[in-house]
Amino acid sequence: MDLEDAARYVLHDPREIARVLQSLPDAGALISAHIMPGGLPCPTALLEVAHDGRVLIDGNHVESINQRIASASHLTCVSQLERVRIQFRLQGLERIDNDGRAAFSAPAPESVLKLQRRELYRLQLVPGPLVTLQVPAEDGASPPLKLRVIDLSGGGLAVSVREEDEARFGQRRLLPGCLLHLPDMAAIPLQLEVAHVSRRDPLPGATLRAGCRFVGLAPQAEKQLLQYIFRVERQRNARERRAV
Repeated sequence: MDLEDAARYVLHDPREIARVLQSLPDAGALISAHIMPGGLPCPTALLEVAHDGRVLIDGNHVESINQRIASASHLTCVSQLERVRIQFRLQGLERIDNDGRAAFSAPAPESVLKLQRRELYRLQLVPGPLVTLQVPAEDGASPPLKLRVIDLSGGGLAVSVREEDEARFGQRRLLPGCLLHLPDMAAIPLQLEVAHVSRRDPLPGATLRAGCRFVGLAPQAEKQLLQYIFRVERQRNARERRAV
């Protein structure tokens, strides 16, 4: 997965970020922190997510590593909780004493990557079955946009966008009231957030590829999506085996 694809799973809402970060000390999860520059790895743990917008992480029993952390430009922190990868960056680290042990305080990160393993797999739909996304018109009177879905995963989708519709797909823009039309299935209502827009690999007649992540996806809708993805992938694998 490249950076552009990963962008659809990045959280920016401070409340969501605080909730995800708090889940780490609640579960006693370990963090692999990489001291930058250089990338020196060291284990640590998130000790506290404070109401003033700062976080507290544990120091190291090796003093030289604590000194490296104190002088670092930032820490790249990676953890995993219930098969979910959580990654964030801490900057502005300040060393403090925590009951006789070194610890570091820092402002809460501005973004957090939260990536589930099931979201790593993307089903490519071009060429392939026709899957469309219906986006309501902004004025409520014009016909809705009907866009071809290029790829689909458990965490989001990408659509091909025409030049005249480009303004509707600004980064981090919310698209409520959308309908996803899968073959032989009832339309699935969705709320989307535009994660990235690029000019890479759009369909003929379009100029942009817009990647969107699902927001507040209902469990039943998620189940339908994953069942569809797995079914299409099984059918493709069966065809490839017959062709050999």
